[in-house]
Amino acid sequence: MGLNFSAQLDGRMREYLRGRVDEVLDDMQPLCRRCCAAAFLNQVCSELEMQASHAAQLLRNKESGGTDQVISSGYIMQYVEHKRKWKEKYFVMKASYLLECFETKEAAQRGARADSEVRLSGYILLNEVSAYREMLHQSWPALNDVADSHLEEQHMSFPTRHQLFLWHAYRPHLLLSFRTEDDSHTWAMLLADGVRRLNTVLFGRDSFEARVFLEAVRGYREQNGRYGICDLYLGSETEILSNLVMEDLCPVLQSQLIPHVRGPESKRKQTWLRMLGAMFDVVEGRVSERFQALVQDNEEQRQRLERAVRPDLSQILTSKKQLGHKLQASVGERVRDFCQAQVEPQLGLVWDAVAASVSDLLAEARTLLSQDVGDVINTVKSGGDNCSLPEVSSRLLEFPRHSIQLHRCYKKTNELEQYLGKVAPHFTFDGVHFLVQRAQNIVQQLMEDAVYTFQHMLASMQPATGLPAETNQLLDNTRVLVLKKFDSDSNAAGRQFVRDTLLELVLPYVLKNLDPVCKPELPAYEVDVPVEDEGVIQIESIYKELVLHVVSEEIDKAMKVSSTRPEFSLYNESVDSLWGGEPQHSIAQHSNSTRSTSPTDSPALGTSEEHRDETGSTSPSGNGTTTGAM
Repeated sequence: MGLNFSAQLDGRMREYLRGRVDEVLDDMQPLCRRCCAAAFLNQVCSELEMQASHAAQLLRNKESGGTDQVISSGYIMQYVEHKRKWKEKYFVMKASYLLECFETKEAAQRGARADSEVRLSGYILLNEVSAYREMLHQSWPALNDVADSHLEEQHMSFPTRHQLFLWHAYRPHLLLSFRTEDDSHTWAMLLADGVRRLNTVLFGRDSFEARVFLEAVRGYREQNGRYGICDLYLGSETEILSNLVMEDLCPVLQSQLIPHVRGPESKRKQTWLRMLGAMFDVVEGRVSERFQALVQDNEEQRQRLERAVRPDLSQILTSKKQLGHKLQASVGERVRDFCQAQVEPQLGLVWDAVAASVSDLLAEARTLLSQDVGDVINTVKSGGDNCSLPEVSSRLLEFPRHSIQLHRCYKKTNELEQYLGKVAPHFTFDGVHFLVQRAQNIVQQLMEDAVYTFQHMLASMQPATGLPAETNQLLDNTRVLVLKKFDSDSNAAGRQFVRDTLLELVLPYVLKNLDPVCKPELPAYEVDVPVEDEGVIQIESIYKELVLHVVSEEIDKAMKVSSTRPEFSLYNESVDSLWGGEPQHSIAQHSNSTRSTSPTDSPALGTSEEHRDETGSTSPSGNGTTTGAM
C-alpha cells in the first residue's frame, strides 16, 4: 500500500528528523570551535599589523526601511495547491520583504492576521513555465516522468498571460498570475529585490561571528566532499543550517519515500512537495531551538581566547610561522604546480570576461545615477522660487530602492550570469546565482551611498542667501562632486568583486583536487603543535592559508597582465597590500570591497595609470534571480 501525506510526519518521523538535526549540529560544534580559534588568531594579528585604514569617498548609508512599512500591495491570482484552482488574493509587501497574503483588501487594512506569510530568502524567481519545469526536473529527477503531466493538468490553464514562479528547494512554491503586464513587471522587481537582499544578508555582515559561522559551514561540507558556495548558503544562519541538514537528508528520503508515493500521476509530485515542506518545517524548528546554544558556546570560547592568547601571542605566532615553513617545504611546490597547470591557463580569460561584465554594469549604474539626479535637479529648478533643498532630498530618497530604472542596471548581470554558467562546470562551481546577486547588491549599495552622500552634502552646505540662482549652483556642484566620488568607489568595488569572484571559483576547485593528496600528510605535523595554544594553531588551517596564498598570487598575475590592456583594468598598484599579511582562509572576509579614494571622471573601471594615487577601503560586496532584472 502506498504512503499518503498525513502518514509521513507522525511522531516517529518527527523524532527521526530532529535526531538528524542533532547529529549535524553536534558535528558542527567542534568545527565552530576550531574556526573560532583560527579566526581569533587572525583577527588579533590584523589588529597588531596596524594596516592603514582606507576610507571610501561616499558616505555609507546604513539605514534600512522600516519593517512595517508597506512598499506595495494589490490583488494577485494565486494557484492554491490543495484546492487545485486559482484564486484572487490580496498581497502586501513590507519593507522587510515579508510577503503577506490576505483573503481581502479589507482584512489587510483592518490589521487582521495574514492567512499566510512568505519569507523570500532561498527562493528563485522565474517568469517562464519552461524555466519552472526545468527547476522541477533538476530538483527531483525521480519524479520527472510525472512533472510534465503535473504541470499540464495543474498549472497550464493560467487565468492570464502574465505569470511569475517562486521556486524553493524545500518550501512550498508560489505560482502567481497578474492581470496586466505592468503589474507583473512591478511585482517581479519587488520580489527580485526581496530575494536578493534576504539571500545575501549574512554575507553583508562584516562580523567575527558571521565569518566563523560561514567557515564552519564550509568545513562541514568539505568533510563530506562538497566544496564552494552554492544555493544552500542563502538566507540566515538557521536557514543555512537547515539547508545543510536537508542536503544530507534528501537523498535518503527520496530513495526511501518516493517509490511508495501512490495515487494519480498528477498528484505524486504535489504530494512529495507537500511532504518535503512539512519535513523542512520540522528541521528548521529544531535548528532554531539548538542554534542559540551554538552561538553561546562560540561566545564563551571567544572570551577564553581573549584571556589566554594575547599574553602568549608572540610564542604562538613563532610556532605557527615555523609550522608554516615546514608545510611550505612539503606541499607548497605541489600546490604551485597544480595551479600553474590547471588554473593559470584559465585565469586570464575568466578575469577578462568577468571584468568586462562588471565594467558594463557599473558604467550603466553611473549613467543612471547621473541622469536621475539630473532630472530631479532640473525638475526642482523649474519650480523657480518654489524650489527647495528638502524637496530634492525627498525625491531622491526612494531612488535606490524599488526603482524601476535601477533594474535596468541589473539586466547587465545577465551576461555575467551566462558566462559564469559556462565556466562553472570546469571548476565544479554551483554558486552562480550567489555571485550575480552579490554584483547587484554592489550596485544598489553604491546608489544608496551616493544618494545619502548627496543629501548629507546639501544639508551641510546651505546657501547663504537662499536665492534660486545660488541654490541651483549648489545643486549642480554637489551633483558633480557626488559623481566623482561614485566613480572612485565603483572602480574599487568592481576590482574587488572580480577578485572575490575568481577566489570563489578557483580556491574550492584547488582544495577539492589537492585535499585527497595533501591532507593525509598533515597529521605528521601535529607533534609540532604546542600543547598549550588553546587550539589557535591548527595544521589544516595553516595548509588552507598556504593554498589561499598561492591562489591569490595567481590572481595577482592575471590582474597585472590585464593592466597592460587598454580596454579595462582592474589592477591597482596597491593590490599587493591585500595579501601582504598573513593569508587567511575566509572567503566571507573577501566580501569586503576595496574602494578607491581618488576622484576620477571615468564612469567605467579605469586603468592603473589613472588611479596611481588611489587607496582602498573596505565595503561589503553583495545570487541573482533567474529572471535577473525583469
